[in-house]
Amino acid sequence: MNQYLTLDIGGTFVKFAVMTEDGQFVMQGKVPVDHGSEEAMYAALEAVRDQVEDYEYEGVAISMPGRIDTARGIAHTGGAFSWVHDYPAAERYGAVFGRPATIANDGKCAAYAESWQGSLTDAESGAAIVLGTGVGGGIVLNGKVWMGYTGGAGELSGVLVDFNAMGLPFPQSMSALWANRISAAAITKFYAERKGLERADGIMLFDAYEAGDEDAKAVIEEFGFQAATGIMSLQATLDLQRYAIGGGISARPETTEVIRKAFDDLYDPLAAFMPYGKPEIVTCKFGNEANLIGALAFHLAQ
Repeated sequence: MNQYLTLDIGGTFVKFAVMTEDGQFVMQGKVPVDHGSEEAMYAALEAVRDQVEDYEYEGVAISMPGRIDTARGIAHTGGAFSWVHDYPAAERYGAVFGRPATIANDGKCAAYAESWQGSLTDAESGAAIVLGTGVGGGIVLNGKVWMGYTGGAGELSGVLVDFNAMGLPFPQSMSALWANRISAAAITKFYAERKGLERADGIMLFDAYEAGDEDAKAVIEEFGFQAATGIMSLQATLDLQRYAIGGGISARPETTEVIRKAFDDLYDPLAAFMPYGKPEIVTCKFGNEANLIGALAFHLAQ
């Protein structure tokens, strides 16, 4: 069975795995990366190459942030990698390994993973919503991940949830974006502010919520409301069958539960008048491995 090297390029680490063509992991690891320069990226990729030199692999499947022209292997932007601009990433990164490479946006890779072997496998239409530093994601239409006209479909961080805030000067205007309402980074920031803490993390927030902390309860309930209203906006446009909630905080069952309950509370009283159907809201099957699995799924589909 053929094997492939898969890479998930993030702002702190490059995660990697050698995988079989049916999605099984042969080995995996990660190396640190500094997102400040192309040279630092090459150093990280070369470190990966050294760790997989004893493995036979047919190609390199890469998940990375940014707006990606998957057909030409061009990264027009690179998220935290601000030096990436109209960059031939597939060609140059593949050259490091001496193998043909493909690149795809990380959120759409998560959607590929869920559509291939995960929570969206049997859904004709759906979306993966990945809660992290921002809100990543991908949209599945007619069983295929939709890339969009410029490769930016499914960039859910940019969903507008407050039109009035868009008229404010930067950075206040950023409060209009879904990413600054429901991302893991946003809700832990809200909790830290309520508690007078310098910082908080998802484990702290959800442990406090489970223990009955009123501040945590307020943050989580507002999170559920903001997530549900965003999904309603998407549903009015796309009328999807299923939404799969991912990202690190989705490991806590409360994450999906609170979104589903908030959606029910908004939708059910108006169900008789709604011009679109009620979708399922479930948890993604794959956690931190979703981008690796999805990168392989995309690679094999080319």
